[in-house]
Amino acid sequence: MPATRDETGPGARDALRGALAHDADGAEHGTADELDEYDEYNEHDEHDRIPALLRARPIGWVLVVGGAIGLLASFMLTLEYLHKLQDPSGELICDINPFITCGPAMLSDAGSVLGFPNIILGLVAFTVTITTGVVVLVGARLPVWYWAVFQVGLVGAAALITYLQWFSAFDLGKLCLWCMIIWTGTIPLVALVTISSLATGRLGAGAVRAGRALASWAWVVVVLWYLAVIAIILVGMWDSLMLAV
Repeated sequence: MPATRDETGPGARDALRGALAHDADGAEHGTADELDEYDEYNEHDEHDRIPALLRARPIGWVLVVGGAIGLLASFMLTLEYLHKLQDPSGELICDINPFITCGPAMLSDAGSVLGFPNIILGLVAFTVTITTGVVVLVGARLPVWYWAVFQVGLVGAAALITYLQWFSAFDLGKLCLWCMIIWTGTIPLVALVTISSLATGRLGAGAVRAGRALASWAWVVVVLWYLAVIAIILVGMWDSLMLAV
């Protein structure tokens, strides 16, 4: 994927401000001060308005670390999956107790949402994520369309892990160790990169205000998301857990 510089020069910013200042009928909206809220992302704006964690370099590390966690867990799941195919009755590394075991999840319909094992999605998606993080860390600028496509992938990842969390808790009544590690890395990855992209204008000027409102609360979003997952697991598996006590 060739990296190019975002069109964030004065001309691009003027064009963006013009588009925000007029609607389709040509009517003017907003004062100059209000339009400043929606300035196109640039280095000075990043340091003035965006929390340090959501700036380019930290987000690059979020992509690399989150992607590495997901890729490692996906690789381990692949090994476990192959082992299970070779020896269906054999024990897996992740078979810790009746509640934490990978086999049921891997071999269920939910383990192949698109008709092939989810681990293939993980291997590809997390490799792309790491590559994107490296590109950001070396200082290259990816085009806006790339971030839009990447965001679609993040939304898809969030939807998939949420479905798997619900399925594991309410249908299987069992948790997959490597899956939980993937969830642990994916949640901050999705939340922080999404808020950063909103706040810096990579997903369009209309979302900047909302992104900057969320920027100071980014870690709160991550913690609340973790708590929601814990709540899903406890509610879904409560009866089974109580019987085991």
